Amino acid sequence: MRLIKRTAARVAVGVLAAATVAVSGSVAAQPAMADTPPVTGSLTITPSATVVGGTVTVVATLTNNTSSVAAASLGIQDPQYIDQQFTGLSGTGGCHPRNLHVLIYCGNNLLAPGASMTITLTLTAIATGTDNFSSYARLTNLGGVTSTGTLTIS
Repeated sequence: MRLIKRTAARVAVGVLAAATVAVSGSVAAQPAMADTPPVTGSLTITPSATVVGGTVTVVATLTNNTSSVAAASLGIQDPQYIDQQFTGLSGTGGCHPRNLHVLIYCGNNLLAPGASMTITLTLTAIATGTDNFSSYARLTNLGGVTSTGTLTIS
């Protein structure tokens, strides 16, 4: 009877060790998936330097890098909004921007895998100085990224 119990215990330990190896092998393969973030975002200001009266285009972009439909939000923040006059605002990828002057934002609850959305803001510089923009690109429950850019007006 003792021989049967010892043999059963050794078999159980052997099965447990095999299961541990299988789990650790599976875990080791996961970091390769983390190489691509769930969301990427960018902010471009063209041109980045202008004169009073010059036209500038600011574009914020978000891309869903997941394999699932995701709820996304995108925004451009401009604390010095008094330094320019907004002359155009548009969005793509299901983004319909709302203009609160200091914050321009949009959302898309059904952004497809691999799809992008953008906010494009056109403005005329009306005062000299520097204007610091920032943008955010977020996927609900998956995090987000921020970008910054500076406009110099002379």
